Amino acid sequence: MKRNTIILAVISFIFSFGFLYFFTAYIYHERLSASLSSAKNSSISVVDIISPEIKAAFLKPDDISLLYSIERMSKIKNVTEAFILDKNSNVVIHNDSSKWNKKYNEPVFSNAVSAKDKKLQSLSPSSFLYSVPINENAVLCAVFSLDDILSSFKIWKIKLYVLSFLFSVIFTFFVYYLLKFFFIRPFEKAKKYLSLNERNKKTIYSDLVNMAFQSSEINNEKLDNIEFKSDKIKELFKYVLESRFDTSASVFSVLDDSAKIVYCSDVNKVIFNKQTINTHIVNATANINIIQEISKIIDNADSSSELNIENLKINIIPVRNEAGSFIGIVITGK
Repeated sequence: MKRNTIILAVISFIFSFGFLYFFTAYIYHERLSASLSSAKNSSISVVDIISPEIKAAFLKPDDISLLYSIERMSKIKNVTEAFILDKNSNVVIHNDSSKWNKKYNEPVFSNAVSAKDKKLQSLSPSSFLYSVPINENAVLCAVFSLDDILSSFKIWKIKLYVLSFLFSVIFTFFVYYLLKFFFIRPFEKAKKYLSLNERNKKTIYSDLVNMAFQSSEINNEKLDNIEFKSDKIKELFKYVLESRFDTSASVFSVLDDSAKIVYCSDVNKVIFNKQTINTHIVNATANINIIQEISKIIDNADSSSELNIENLKINIIPVRNEAGSFIGIVITGK
């Protein structure tokens, strides 16, 4: 049972973490796509706002104003490069002076130069080239890099995976203790209650007899001549236990097959004046009717008998074992 519970807990961990893993991956990609798209659109909007100023500066013989505008564009968030290319893909002006007059041979730059309108092209998974035509001989270019967004989202994703793992562990322990509380504990209690080791199986009825003697306040010296481990007494007490008699009744007594007391409880002494263990019924009561009925049962233990004594309904029940042998009598009165 415990092994099965552990297996179920492990399975719950696998399923919960698997679900959270794929759910986290889905959320990550959705949020990342939305953030990248928003960042690109934002950067493009700002470039579009500044581009008329750069066009005007480019068409005037004012290099300082043009350089200032290019520098300003390069400071836009997510923009790493701002420059102008001529129709041969040569750099006319760049925010990095070391790249002036550099020639770009990559197809994306040729496409930007030949485009008649604004164009967005991918340079890598995290960088893009945005081009805005100035005139027939020049094009304004801006390179967007989204590496910072990717890095921040990777950290965010790792945190989500760690939280998912911790949640799965907590959930697994919760499932385990829930199963333990509702299944293992009741199972263990039932098992402990129902299972008896070999020693208990052999001695349980003798122990019950001892309890009966103790409840009758008999000292050890008087028990020396009584056969505690008598098979008939064990069978007699087994019958009493399995029949679920109300031992708290006003009168409850168990006699062996010779009509001697093995257990007796008669607080008001309605029947039994003497309740000592191993006392014969003749010496234990002065009620002739009880003695006569018990004598009849000993002679023919086929049916029980019923008497009314001092407003009590007294039942005298013969007891037979599984072999059909007479082993004693139970007397109850309510």
